[in-house]
Amino acid sequence: MLFATMKLWLKYALGIIMGTILYIALPPSMVDGTPAISFLAELSLSIGGYALILTLTAGIPISVFRLSESHRFSTILSSGVVFFAVSLVVAAGLGLAAALIFRPAPLPLISGNGVMQTLSPFDLIRSIFPASIFSSFSGSATWFLPLALFMLAFGLALSHDPVMSRPLIPVLDVISRAAYLINAFISEILGILLIPISLYRLLELRDTGTLSEYKGILVYSASATIVFLLVIFPILYRVLGGKSNPYVLLYSMTGPLLATAASGSIFFSSGTALRHISESLGIKRNTNAVIFPLALLSGRIGSVFIVASSFIAMFLSYSRNIPGAGQILLLLIIVPFSVLVGAAGIRSDILVMISLTCILFGQGFQNGASLLVPVGLPLSICAAPLDGAWMVYSTALIAEHHGERTIKKARNFI
Repeated sequence: MLFATMKLWLKYALGIIMGTILYIALPPSMVDGTPAISFLAELSLSIGGYALILTLTAGIPISVFRLSESHRFSTILSSGVVFFAVSLVVAAGLGLAAALIFRPAPLPLISGNGVMQTLSPFDLIRSIFPASIFSSFSGSATWFLPLALFMLAFGLALSHDPVMSRPLIPVLDVISRAAYLINAFISEILGILLIPISLYRLLELRDTGTLSEYKGILVYSASATIVFLLVIFPILYRVLGGKSNPYVLLYSMTGPLLATAASGSIFFSSGTALRHISESLGIKRNTNAVIFPLALLSGRIGSVFIVASSFIAMFLSYSRNIPGAGQILLLLIIVPFSVLVGAAGIRSDILVMISLTCILFGQGFQNGASLLVPVGLPLSICAAPLDGAWMVYSTALIAEHHGERTIKKARNFI
């Protein structure tokens, strides 16, 4: 009974603590853990995002239909697109500037071991409009963008003839609500799932061995994460017209941030973040269903900042000269684009985004991401919470601007 009435963030914290205790209890000889631990962690990560895609996509056409009826859809969507586009470019600029100013210690010029996942932007462009619409559903585990665009087009098609389409809306509404209930149940058991995940992540960190050679980039990334979470994001929220206490908002996202930091995966924690945004922040369903998928794809300013900073650290490790003005301008385009491609491949990690940045930049730096393989997990643990926090802040900002949020007191947060 006590566990059932706990705040979600307490459940998640308890799960992380239990995983840490198990890690401490394991003998030092178990550096790699066991196949059972790896299996349970991978299974838990999959369960965490099990209903996410269905919950997101099922709500899009209904929201598009209803917002179109009230003549608000184009305004809300366009403001979100512009807001996130500007955010990505600004974050890239901050990441480049901060790395050039603080200059993390050069990376060891030894390529890391392991196989990096690669994504092709050309494959993404081709997959946006596949030969069959049904391919968008079958490929949603790899590329989320094609399915999201189809659901957006489907909602617009329904709103074209609202009289004929209206009988279909209750059916879609039932599917959407059922998917949300599944997602809500998973968010309740996420604390249990975090036990093997946190244990496995700690074993992975121990498996990397000494990280003293990467101390510069790790201290820089961790410090930037703390500053962004505690200072920059709250200030930006207020400057951009936020109506609530930003630290109350930060408290409201404690659960998703814990899940994100422990897993290093925004995919794993987005299901509970979606629930927190709706039930704790009081953002209306129609706006939430349109803006949150957009934020999931294009609100990744934490990843943009870390990718930009990591690229500069890699660049300065190879070259004694700083990037020229033309190279900086090129990176202001390449870095946000690489993160967008990585976000569309919703399960991809920070190394994928860095690798794509290096490939697109060229000029002899195509394999530069291999230098960062040993610290891929710590960098993901820094980037993912920043992504999650900004997704919540930005969704709240857009909803407040359009009068689509009911402010709730902290004691009513889930």
